[in-house]
Amino acid sequence: MDLNLRLLEALTAVAEEGSMTRAAVRLTMTQQAVSGQIRQLERIVGTPLVRRLPSGVELTVAGQAVVKQGRSLLTATTAMVDEARRIGSGRSGRLRIAFKAQSTAHFMPEVEAALCRTASDVQVEPVAMHTLPDEIRALVDGKADAAFLWLPIGSDPRFVIHPLIDEPRWVALPPGHPLATRASLTIADLAGEPIVGPRDDMPEAVVRFWFIDPRPDGTRAVFGPQGRTPEECLHFVAAGHGCWIAPASTAAYFPYPHLVWLPLTDADPLQLALIWPRHSASPLLDLLLRESQRVMRPTPV
Repeated sequence: MDLNLRLLEALTAVAEEGSMTRAAVRLTMTQQAVSGQIRQLERIVGTPLVRRLPSGVELTVAGQAVVKQGRSLLTATTAMVDEARRIGSGRSGRLRIAFKAQSTAHFMPEVEAALCRTASDVQVEPVAMHTLPDEIRALVDGKADAAFLWLPIGSDPRFVIHPLIDEPRWVALPPGHPLATRASLTIADLAGEPIVGPRDDMPEAVVRFWFIDPRPDGTRAVFGPQGRTPEECLHFVAAGHGCWIAPASTAAYFPYPHLVWLPLTDADPLQLALIWPRHSASPLLDLLLRESQRVMRPTPV
């Protein structure tokens, strides 16, 4: 069946105008062309669809059925094309964003609000994660479209990486620690101090960066208990098992009772990035990047 949507448009126009002449004017066609399309549609359907009258035309019962279903098809087709255009231009679709709340609470809600203002049909689905391996797996397995995460992530050519902001490092100290009375810390102050944090399933280069291992003087970091989540790390610190080096935004997010957070003044800053799989680049992800770059600003220290 070679059913052209233009044939349905012609019949619908005739039904609504009650005249071949008026339908032709509406469709910017000649009356003969409209009549020809109606006849073509009647041949496809196999039965008369209009009845000629001295005062114009009217639909047959079969014509009424075709127009009723045809309107639905035309409406659905228009909606389909409009949606495809919005998706293609980055103005519609679904964005599943992997994130760690302690790292993104100061900007992610604003990014989502900016997306909604720019493209109201975009649906943002936050996907909470605990560790870098969790975020990487979510992207690889297709459970997230993009992720806000801390660099480095190791050598991984599968991803497009867009650095966004730098944050200083802060150190969580246990209650009563001798360093807790300082205004700030240096890397040298942490000599011999066990450092808690995740290590399993983490690339060696990533572990070395976060633990500052080796130290500038060549000494090695002391590894304390592994805390897979921020809550576990804070527990180990509170229990006196070591210190935790984290971004400034994490220090602001977790004002843990009795702990002391101090800035680590001479350590390289931490860099937060937006990343996504290289094969999934799209206008919608580009829009997310633009709004993120526009919204983000350095975390207050």
